[in-house]
Amino acid sequence: MLIIGVCLLAFQINIFIGKPSFAAVYTIEQDPRNATLSARTSNVLKILSVLDNRMTDQPLLEKAKGKVFTLSDQHTRLIASLSDQVAKERSSTSGDIAFLLLTALIILL
Repeated sequence: MLIIGVCLLAFQINIFIGKPSFAAVYTIEQDPRNATLSARTSNVLKILSVLDNRMTDQPLLEKAKGKVFTLSDQHTRLIASLSDQVAKERSSTSGDIAFLLLTALIILL
């Protein structure tokens, strides 16, 4: 038992202090402009999926979609966080309130 503990301790010291030869570490280099673009795209897709699932009026849905594409990055982040809440709380009161706030923000912003 003591030998296993000593081996685990030596393994952890080697990983954290020495070079991490036991764990493969790969860094993914991203262009900061592409990272922002992909985050915005992800947020817009979250919003659009919630709108598609919740709205039944097609002309109103198309108008809301057009408005989503004109929002700033900060606004899309805010509305995407609400759309996450709507997706998580599908048929509950908090999900309905989050959807109401989401639609109000799309209209007002």
